[in-house]
Amino acid sequence: MSILATIKDHSGRIYRGIQVLLVASIAATAIAAFGLTEDSSRATALAMSVMATSLALLVLMYMRSSVVQRLQSAADAEAEKHRFLSVDAMTGAMTRRYFLEALSDRLGTLRNRRQASLLLIDLDHFKQLNDTFGHQFGDLALAYLVKEAERIFADGIIGRLGGDEFGVIVPHGDTAALNKDARRLLDAMRAGKRHEGKIIPLSISLGVALAPLHASNPTELMLLADLALYESKAAGRGRVTVFDEEMLSDKRYRRLVERELRAAVYLGELELHYQPIVGTEGSIDALEGLIRWRHPVRGLISPAEFIPIAERSTLIDMIGEWVFKRACAVFVYRPCRLRLSVWQRRGRRATA
Repeated sequence: MSILATIKDHSGRIYRGIQVLLVASIAATAIAAFGLTEDSSRATALAMSVMATSLALLVLMYMRSSVVQRLQSAADAEAEKHRFLSVDAMTGAMTRRYFLEALSDRLGTLRNRRQASLLLIDLDHFKQLNDTFGHQFGDLALAYLVKEAERIFADGIIGRLGGDEFGVIVPHGDTAALNKDARRLLDAMRAGKRHEGKIIPLSISLGVALAPLHASNPTELMLLADLALYESKAAGRGRVTVFDEEMLSDKRYRRLVERELRAAVYLGELELHYQPIVGTEGSIDALEGLIRWRHPVRGLISPAEFIPIAERSTLIDMIGEWVFKRACAVFVYRPCRLRLSVWQRRGRRATA
């Protein structure tokens, strides 16, 4: 839209007034030019023409300045809105949506594939950090991770993909250089973050996938980098793993189960069944709480299938917390004199 069109749109009455002034000026000029009046009247007409034209131009210039300022304010507001949508306010990293768009742009088209590397980074034991030092320190740790990643991967794009998970797009596929920079980031995090006069060491796990060597589209590249990240976690955390083809069998299944199990905790697909513990005289002395997973597609899944996978991640803590809350809730609303036994991680048992 032109500046005059914008003025007309936002200030219609004033704009029409300016048009009247200009028409009057043109009419006065025509009268003077064609000698339709006497000399004295002609001079008056010319003076009126000059005054009307000058007034119209002054008002038009003022409105132009006002509208330009208004448009600049609107542009600044739009830029701020875009920054809010594209940049994570807490860490300064790119938001997930814009990061995925940047990844797609970097990989190029089918006819023009470009080299790139995707690193997925997870801050280890994030929940424990929050529980021990408070959420404020947890936020500081995430921001510190982004700051160090930006320093080390100066040519990369940093994005926040989840609560404590980040991604880095690096515009090359040099595995040796990637490993070197990833280890620098590992060392920087191990050096720790100062908190209340103490240095708190931090740990991260990394997974790396290369394009187009491992995958050529963003979705598949994310999946393969995620498998490599899962392998880093399963191997003890605090390390970097580059994807290889052997990860596509059992590890892909375990990662799939882990993702679905995490969703099951939030969607209420877990169930707690109670098995009576019978004494020597045939009386019921206690109840044993047994967890089951009712999958919407696969039906009832045995804990023997998903508990070992949960134990290799932080999911086992989430499940344990869910079980205890559920069991306690049942006993609050249905009080009885029976003991409840709940089997915890690695065979330890707690009673309620």
